[in-house]
Amino acid sequence: MSEGSTRSATARKGTRQVERAEALVALTKFPKSKQAIHYDPELCTGCGQCELMCALFNEGEGGPRHARIRIARNAFEAEFGAEVCAQYVAPSCYAVCPHPGEALCIDEETGVRYVDPEGCTGCGLCVAACPLEPPRVRLHAGRGVAFKCDLCRDHSEGPLCVEYCPEGALSVGESMRKVVASGR
Repeated sequence: MSEGSTRSATARKGTRQVERAEALVALTKFPKSKQAIHYDPELCTGCGQCELMCALFNEGEGGPRHARIRIARNAFEAEFGAEVCAQYVAPSCYAVCPHPGEALCIDEETGVRYVDPEGCTGCGLCVAACPLEPPRVRLHAGRGVAFKCDLCRDHSEGPLCVEYCPEGALSVGESMRKVVASGR
């Protein structure tokens, strides 16, 4: 590699780091996320009602494939876990999005972090940047855009998964108040 190529690669890397830092600084100008979905493993039966209602509300079809909340099931041990966006204060998905405020957005009134499918190009950077495993941001196979839990921001009564959980295993509470600046 020539000296000019090395300098060019180093400059590009430095530019990306500066852009990410600027994106994180810009996050402080947005309201903090106020809410997130909380899960009580002692109450969950793994019925999937939350996934069904989420997918029906957001996609008009049932099943976990397009639900913004997923239930991880270990049927042999009768253990279940809810996988849903934590609504971090400084979400890494937002920091890496090439179109922040157009694709990945933060509601200025509620602080909810959400994807606007009209602005999303489906690049997948947000999926790769999510620190949670499995990532809580996913790409919609049919539409080619990202999607994640937005606390049913278009439903005035709040998240449908919480409303329809028959065991009361889901609730809305304070968001995860930690900064996540980089990927997994």
